[in-house]
Amino acid sequence: MTENIKKIVSNQIEKRKKEIEEWLKKLISIPSENRYPEGFEAQAQNFIKDECKKCGFEIDTFLPTDIKGIENHDYWLAGRNYGNDRKNVVARWKGDSKGNSVLLSGHVDVAPYEPDNWKETRPFIPLIKEDKLFGRGAADMKGGLAASFWAMKILKDSGFKPSGDIIFESLVDEEFAGGNGTLASRLKGYNTDFAIVPEPTRMEICSACPGAILGEFIIKGNAGMPYMGLPIYNPIDGASRIIHFFKEWIKHWRSINSHELFLEKGKELNYLLWDISTRVSDEIVQMGTPAAVKISWVVWVHPDTNEEEFFKEFKEFWDKKIKEDRILKNFEFDIKQTFHFVRPWQTDKSNKGVSKIIKSYSDYTGIKTVAKGATFSCDMAIYGDVGRIPIVLLGPRGDNLHGSDEWVLLEDIFSLIGIFIIFIKDWCK
Repeated sequence: MTENIKKIVSNQIEKRKKEIEEWLKKLISIPSENRYPEGFEAQAQNFIKDECKKCGFEIDTFLPTDIKGIENHDYWLAGRNYGNDRKNVVARWKGDSKGNSVLLSGHVDVAPYEPDNWKETRPFIPLIKEDKLFGRGAADMKGGLAASFWAMKILKDSGFKPSGDIIFESLVDEEFAGGNGTLASRLKGYNTDFAIVPEPTRMEICSACPGAILGEFIIKGNAGMPYMGLPIYNPIDGASRIIHFFKEWIKHWRSINSHELFLEKGKELNYLLWDISTRVSDEIVQMGTPAAVKISWVVWVHPDTNEEEFFKEFKEFWDKKIKEDRILKNFEFDIKQTFHFVRPWQTDKSNKGVSKIIKSYSDYTGIKTVAKGATFSCDMAIYGDVGRIPIVLLGPRGDNLHGSDEWVLLEDIFSLIGIFIIFIKDWCK
């Protein structure tokens, strides 16, 4: 790529920075929360649909449940409701010959805004401060959606004529271990020669992501009050031991797993305990020792790890701990899987699309980079396994995802637009 092309693209973005900022602020200001099993994406999707129509792209909208047979698919996650007009939006810019095609894909649903301890601004009142744009969904992942849309819009306005199809899609129901929106688009046939998903990777090109196994640890005791002289073992005490031993578990899990793309500090396999409750049913419970405690957990796994391998190791570890520990041996335990397995994925690093996006990144930013592993799980496997699309993740820096005062770095949104434009000019010519 000549410096002249880079300069032209940079100038095109520079002239529209304010317009891009306002567009992204508008999208963030539209609440599109995923409140499992419900979702409220419709208003934001209508905004995106209308914006794509103005560009002259072919538009298709559909509910995940519109796809015949989807609920019998292995990747389908049951228990979600789509009665709120939760439709995918797909915009196609058809190429004029049979050149390479590309998919720019992201999800419009955002995590609920709670816990409500926002300080910089309210969740859906976007605020720019020191090049950071605050608001729910700014990083995860409306910033990436904006970069994808504006890359296509600027190319279209500049008179570019692609040889291969360029597809932009805004998907529903990714949060809460979802994926049904992504699955619906793959099964409907919106599959291309390469895909870029601008999840917030901190400006790293990621050709792999870990998988996530979600579950519950249920510690069962005897409900009651210790008035009669007999011991009543409190499962909260058991839960405290489980929490303590989870640190040992992850050390063990890391010791028996390694992967070349996840060797950097901060990319180790990890776990998350995200909920603890004594309410394991809808029964009304009088004040006293609870009958059970439920701990909800997530453990991440490398590509090529399956559920059977994980649970064999997981259950063996906990069986041993429970037998040996003087407190845990007083309780009964259940380990249950919840939601579904968010599968890991790895795209072959030698794929020509991976090489091209690395070159486009370097050409536009002047920074040399390589393909890495993402720190989080996502829908990569649905693109790769179901859609048969070579895929990378590449998105902005930000912080406080799923927390208060979420933000995205605006500088990265503009850089991503430039990278995507350079890639498309080369890939779809």
